[in-house]
Amino acid sequence: MIIAHNTVATVNYQLTSRDGDPLDDSEQSGPMVYLHGYRHVLPALEEALESAGPGDELVVELAAEDAYGPRQENLVFEAKRDALPEGLELTPGKRLSTGSYGRRFSLRVVRLTDDGAVLDGNHPLAGQWLAFRLSVRAVREATADEIRAQRAYGDTASRPQAAAWM
Repeated sequence: MIIAHNTVATVNYQLTSRDGDPLDDSEQSGPMVYLHGYRHVLPALEEALESAGPGDELVVELAAEDAYGPRQENLVFEAKRDALPEGLELTPGKRLSTGSYGRRFSLRVVRLTDDGAVLDGNHPLAGQWLAFRLSVRAVREATADEIRAQRAYGDTASRPQAAAWM
């Protein structure tokens, strides 16, 4: 079976920077499991994996614009302490999740200030050229429930389900 719309793909990966520095891999994080055709992975990766089958190996190189986009300096800002939830512990590097009306986004604490914290809403890999080495492990038909939910059971590429602030 090949990867196509409404199939569930299990893919091993190695993610490296332009310089070949390792950034992530499925040995540490587990394989990527996703429902194909629903943009649960980067569109360029989904396009590259279309029609691939178990045992196929691919290398996909992405400019920042095709990966997580360019860094946007307007997404780096200082949040005043009194605007943040009471009791929220802030430490540099901590990831926060917020949003409303079903839309979630992540922020990273860059540094603490006298009045609060500098937060960064960019994806940690924004602005970076990336290379993905992909190896398709398995492909199966999605179940009717998975198609209805538009996500695979065991989906590791799904959107975060976090509460207001983590």
